[in-house]
Amino acid sequence: MKRKIDKKKTQLLEDFLSLGEKCNIKIIHDKGDFNGDNCLLFANNTIVINKHKPLDQRLHVLAKCFSQINLDNVYIKPVLRDLIEQVKADKVYE
Repeated sequence: MKRKIDKKKTQLLEDFLSLGEKCNIKIIHDKGDFNGDNCLLFANNTIVINKHKPLDQRLHVLAKCFSQINLDNVYIKPVLRDLIEQVKADKVYE
């Protein structure tokens, strides 16, 4: 049985990929032994997220990564900016 695909969350993922392109950040979806809760932002502007983690978790990881970048002069869709700001304000994930 296939899981129901949430179009809004899928669109958020696409929006993060577009934001990565605007910021010259490569986003890699890969499998591996790394923990999907960790944001891997390398010096060469690459973010690696675990493609086997649930979509919600991948979105959170991306929001966490982008919350660490200065995005003041970049246009971001309001729903995406809200998600990034929400993660930035959430003290649990610091």
